[in-house]
Amino acid sequence: MINYLKKNSDVSSSNPLNMSKGAGFTLIELVIVIVILAILSVTVAPKFFSSNGFSEYAYRIDVIAKLRLIQTRAMQQANDNCHQVMITSTKLGKVKKKVGEGECSTPPEFADQSEKRATLVEIDSNDNVTFNPSGTVFSFDFMGRPQNCSNPCEIVITGEQALTVRIESEGYIHAL
Repeated sequence: MINYLKKNSDVSSSNPLNMSKGAGFTLIELVIVIVILAILSVTVAPKFFSSNGFSEYAYRIDVIAKLRLIQTRAMQQANDNCHQVMITSTKLGKVKKKVGEGECSTPPEFADQSEKRATLVEIDSNDNVTFNPSGTVFSFDFMGRPQNCSNPCEIVITGEQALTVRIESEGYIHAL
C-alpha cells in the first residue's frame, strides 16, 4: 500500500498540468495581453456606445414598413383615390385627403394626426440622416404598383452611409 501511494505521488508531481508554487505568467506575456486589450478597447468599444451608422438601418426598416402599409391600403381601398406618398428631406409619409372626399389635398401635405403615427417616418433632429429624392410625390394604384415614379422607384436614406429602398414596377418593396 505504501508503494502504491509513493508511485501515485511521483506521477502527480511529474505531471506538467500541475503547476508548482513559483509558476505563473511572465512579464512579457502580461504586457502583450495588456497591449492587445488596449488596441481592442480603442477600436471596438466606441462602436458599442454610439449609434453612428445604425440610424440609417432603423429608418430604412421603418420606411419599408410604412410604404408597405400605404401600398396595402391602396390595394384594399380601391374606391379611395388618395394613396400618395410624399418625400421631403426629413419626412416620408402618406398625403392628407381632402375632407369628405377620396381625393388628395392640393398642394400635398402630410396626413393628419390620426394617420400620422401609422404612415409617417420623421427623422429625429439629432440624427444626421436625409431622404432623397426630396420633394417627390408618387402614388400606388389599386394593384399596389407605384405611379408617377421613376422605374424602379428608389428612395435613398443618406447618413454615415447611403442605403436604398427600391419599389419595383410590379410593386415589390425591398432594401438594396
